Amino acid sequence: MFTTLLRRGRGFHAPLIVLLFGPAFLGFLVPCPASGQQVVERERQTWILPDAEVLEISRDLRDRLGLFPDIRDFQVARLFFTADGATVLEIEAREDGRLVRERRVLDSEELEAFRDSLALQMADALPSPRLTREGRGGLVLGQTLLGLGYHGWAVPVALDVNSPRSAVAAYLIAAGASFYLPYRLTRDRSVTEVHRTLSLYGGTRGIASGFLLGDIVLGEPEGGDQTRRARLGGGLAVSAAGSTLGFMAVDWLQPSEGQAELWGAMGDAGLAAGAAVAYLVGPYQSRTIVIEDPWGSWEESRRRNRRAGHAITLAGQGLGLAGGVWLASRQDYETGDVSVLRSAIVLGVQTGATVASLAEAEDEGAVAMMLAGGLATLALADRGLGPRGLGTGEGLLVNAGHVAGSAVALGITYLLVDPSNSRESIFLTSSTLGGWAGAVLVWRAVRDGENRFPAVDRVSRALDGWHVTMHPGGVSFQF
Repeated sequence: MFTTLLRRGRGFHAPLIVLLFGPAFLGFLVPCPASGQQVVERERQTWILPDAEVLEISRDLRDRLGLFPDIRDFQVARLFFTADGATVLEIEAREDGRLVRERRVLDSEELEAFRDSLALQMADALPSPRLTREGRGGLVLGQTLLGLGYHGWAVPVALDVNSPRSAVAAYLIAAGASFYLPYRLTRDRSVTEVHRTLSLYGGTRGIASGFLLGDIVLGEPEGGDQTRRARLGGGLAVSAAGSTLGFMAVDWLQPSEGQAELWGAMGDAGLAAGAAVAYLVGPYQSRTIVIEDPWGSWEESRRRNRRAGHAITLAGQGLGLAGGVWLASRQDYETGDVSVLRSAIVLGVQTGATVASLAEAEDEGAVAMMLAGGLATLALADRGLGPRGLGTGEGLLVNAGHVAGSAVALGITYLLVDPSNSRESIFLTSSTLGGWAGAVLVWRAVRDGENRFPAVDRVSRALDGWHVTMHPGGVSFQF
């Protein structure tokens, strides 16, 4: 029809037709910009049950809880937040081998009801996590021994109980409570070996820290009854607080067993280093004072500023614990690695004492050399030896090698050298060298995973073929 009109309307109708239908015809050729735009909707997946960290409901979870019984061949369910703030529960299933998605829009009340119902079903259907109990016995036993060895007799003294009968009763009650309280408080919760380690560390080291705090708070002269009571009371309070905080730190920081051991080792090293610094800077150094009364006068030696020295010592312990946490965050220490670290620190202190003895240094110089030796071997053990993943038994072997080497070298020196005419530096030197030899040899053996000593093996190979024959006339060697 269109061509017929063109054929009939040449000259007059053609311009009119083009004018009428041209824009429409061009519309087919030129697409409208609005028709090319795409609508994009963005959705973000969220937790179905945040407290239990359930991100999606799998087929296994659905079968165990009996969810969505109306959905056949269920696959998975997820929860999404849309851009306009709506909540959509998307359920995937299969029908005739094809994936089908069902979307359910939930308002805030429906979402809360869905989550509450799911939480209740999970609590009823799923078994509760099994409690870890391997550290409970050691923790309760350790706290009981603390009660028998310290808390029991410290309570009546700190409370100034004068009656012998009351003092015995207070001792027995405190000792019994040292068993019952840890036993009762850990009955319904997990107690790991790490809990035991840090709890007992806080309980034992808290005694020494409490002594220092009692002196700081009281500030009385040494030797008085009030001073003794303050020390014992401070030890009681800080020991109990240390046990509790050590236990809770495991739940807060989630350390491994090796990390917990490292914290304790560095705390001990920091306490000793703090005391050394307090001596070097002056508060722990002695001064002589003259005491006069109506019956005469006498001289007495006292530390210059006991409270300041205690404060420096406690600060050193705190810095040591913080250093242990930092060191554990850099490298993965196992319990055996920490045992090697302890031996290295002790050997460094021995080396410093040996050098000071050979140099005939005064007290301040000897303490400075011992402090420098301990810090140097700490750095050497961390960087040079480094964590090797040694187990507890392997680390104890290194400690035993350290002690045995020192003992053997000291014994040989004692046999060869007359103690009455010899300087103490000779015995100290031999003991230090023997300790280094024993620790290093055993460390090399356990580091390589071998049950032998390479140095001993080399000596054995060198002597292979030699025979020793003993007879009344003497000793003969054969090759």
